[in-house]
Amino acid sequence: MNLTQINRLWDEYKRKYDIELKTEISSVSYDTEEYVEGCFNLLELMDEQYILHLNPRMHVYSENYCKFILFHEFTHFYDYIKRPYEDKESLILWMNAYSEYHACRVTLARFIEMCTLNTVHLDKIQIPGPYKEISIRHLLMESVFRCKYCFDAFFVDYQLQDYANGLRQLMYLLGYLSLFDNDVLMVEQTLKFLNIYNENFCKLYHALKEMEFDDVIHYYKAITEEATLLYLKHAFRRYYSPELLSDDEIEEITLDNYRDYIERLDRKMREMGLVPEEENLEEESTEEIAAFIAHLCTGR
Repeated sequence: MNLTQINRLWDEYKRKYDIELKTEISSVSYDTEEYVEGCFNLLELMDEQYILHLNPRMHVYSENYCKFILFHEFTHFYDYIKRPYEDKESLILWMNAYSEYHACRVTLARFIEMCTLNTVHLDKIQIPGPYKEISIRHLLMESVFRCKYCFDAFFVDYQLQDYANGLRQLMYLLGYLSLFDNDVLMVEQTLKFLNIYNENFCKLYHALKEMEFDDVIHYYKAITEEATLLYLKHAFRRYYSPELLSDDEIEEITLDNYRDYIERLDRKMREMGLVPEEENLEEESTEEIAAFIAHLCTGR
């Protein structure tokens, strides 16, 4: 599928939703990672490079599934162009939370031509898959599995990349679930199954559904900060023994003061001759958090 064909489908998308936009996708690149079907790089979009990145497998997928992927990405493109925020931090959070939710909701509704589902439709309605049609139940089960795999991995090794992947998969899942008439109960049960049920996630879903964008950013940011702090606390325990840093002291660590803790503890360890100067938690944490943010920007 070449750029001309993709922009024709973009025109079809705009006609479907009565969208008046002259902006077109400027380039297509078949270079995504193995398990990423398609994405826009937010940093490229912000630099006015409207490049659609697709999986090379698009060439062997069914036509309807290619459309399914493209309509998802077109929603991201539309959301970016119509974005309600210009500052980088708000835009990153909004695109990763609302736009992922929105893209899945719009795409599924487009292909089933319905805006309300119930449990009867789980096996009755078929939607495009890579090589053959699949049921909505299959779609939801696969999405839940991916969420659980990522979040479970995070709570074992506390790597922020796993959490970022889990959040992205969760936004997809919330978009699909939002079409069900008993969506609130389904979301609650899903969050409990994933072991991430708390007030922030529940309020985030409400904000997504009601398009309360400031609240979307507030709760998504709170969720990512919770994960970052959890990563840091476990990293502190890996680096510093209980003799140097007690469990009670770890509980006092925040995103604002953790660098002060690192400086003090590293100085104490060097004085005791316990660690070479080049081994530093600050370097590791800075790289890990930077990778976390980069992952959110690239959509991969």
